Amino acid sequence: MFAQTLAAARRTRRSVVVVGTAVAALAASTLAYADGVDVSHWQGTIAWSKVDNAGIQFAFMKATEGATYTDPMLARNWAATQQVGIYRGAYHFARPSVGSAGTQARYFVSKVGSFKKPGVLPPVLDLEVTGGLGPASLRTWISNWLTTVENLTGRRPILYFSPSFWETRLGNSTAFTRYPLWIAHYTTASAPRVPGGWSTWTFWQRTNSGRVSGIPGDVDMNRFNGTTAQLARLAWTTGGTTAPAQPGPTVPAAAATTLSMTASKTTATVGERVSFAGYLRTASAPTGIAGRTVSLWSKSAASSTWGKVASGTTNSAGHYSLSAPMSTASDYQARFVGGSAYASSTASSIRVTAVRAVATTDLHKEKDRVPPGPR
Repeated sequence: MFAQTLAAARRTRRSVVVVGTAVAALAASTLAYADGVDVSHWQGTIAWSKVDNAGIQFAFMKATEGATYTDPMLARNWAATQQVGIYRGAYHFARPSVGSAGTQARYFVSKVGSFKKPGVLPPVLDLEVTGGLGPASLRTWISNWLTTVENLTGRRPILYFSPSFWETRLGNSTAFTRYPLWIAHYTTASAPRVPGGWSTWTFWQRTNSGRVSGIPGDVDMNRFNGTTAQLARLAWTTGGTTAPAQPGPTVPAAAATTLSMTASKTTATVGERVSFAGYLRTASAPTGIAGRTVSLWSKSAASSTWGKVASGTTNSAGHYSLSAPMSTASDYQARFVGGSAYASSTASSIRVTAVRAVATTDLHKEKDRVPPGPR
């Protein structure tokens, strides 16, 4: 059984500093966020008691992928978080393909079990790949998975994705705003970018390079957008407080970056390759950032959907060079995702017009044949 009384005591204890603050100061304070992590077998064996003592209040863990894979650490992590009183959630890494949504949804639920237990957060669909499906087919796949899981568990699932994935692979669809949003956006801003018509976010994955006592190496760090009382209700239990949550481990701010881009030409023939080059640098100094991945994205002039066409690594001076074949009039844009050390940045887009080569006539072949002269 989940130690509900113990969990409530832990949440209350973590908020005691805030609760003791004067009412006037509390009313004027800025809301802090409950901190959490998400893990899989890549984190190895986790000492969850140390994680709990570090102030982590919730943990999502990988449960399944596709229709046949179960994370080997799921059972251990699920039981250990329950024992120490950390709210726990499970996510399914989607492998979309035609007709597989229901199968993957049922497999996920069969491996996790009931989501209507104290301390359990709603089920999560992790969207990072398309499986080759276009926006319309992928929207249908997602809808089928969410509906199946909601019917099986009685809980409304959470959607996890990055802003760029939703905008480029789902056409920035606004059809799913009834589902809570877990957004993956690594930025130095005070809040993440929210696409798809959502008015706000519920969870925010803010870095993939956090460090927490009890977890070997780097770990994804997350925030909950609400009070500990609201987090408790989402975890199918009671407890917490309506006061701002006491923050857990902090993450050093990432350095701001700038990304430039120029094109070798802005008019090219169809099929011709055009080069795009520039520099990734820190915003506060002209020093180039070496060994970082920069990707080239494009969209046709008549479309709003971006797609990645190439990627490469910056050299010792922070310089990159990428190329792509031209097919139609399109906009091109360079992007740097960023991380814990450097914030993301995007270069201004450049339009390249593609024209068909003009057919030429061989005048020599077209000359009138001269009849032979007299013999």
